[in-house]
Amino acid sequence: MKVGYSYSWLLPDGNLAQVRGIIEKMRLHAVELGGTVGDVVVLTSDEAQAVQPEARVAVVFMATIPGATEAKYGLASAGNSSWLWNGAVVISSAKTVSEFHAAAADLGLEVAEVYAGMSFTSKKNDDGIVEVVQQAAFDWTDF
Repeated sequence: MKVGYSYSWLLPDGNLAQVRGIIEKMRLHAVELGGTVGDVVVLTSDEAQAVQPEARVAVVFMATIPGATEAKYGLASAGNSSWLWNGAVVISSAKTVSEFHAAAADLGLEVAEVYAGMSFTSKKNDDGIVEVVQQAAFDWTDF
């Protein structure tokens, strides 16, 4: 069965060097998971806006994580110190894709995932431990 899977990554405060390091670590993690992975690239101006609206700079790589369709992964900034990425893939298995996004949370990103009617939010607490909050993505009684 194939399911739509949307996600967002947020780094509330960071600079280009930090972001490039995080994205390179995520690229290497995708390789470790057995993914088909491209190089990390830095996009500016119109190229950045083509991958994330209103971005002035984006640090991205293309990858096919096992169990998911090909996608761009990265972080983009509109010119301030916060970095955000929104994306979506179609998945046939949530296990490896969830492991990939858990690695992003381990690196300090705030991660939101939505699939199969559930929403998951992961981020480090003050002790550096990743906490995950799971809830229904919508109220089933609305239908």
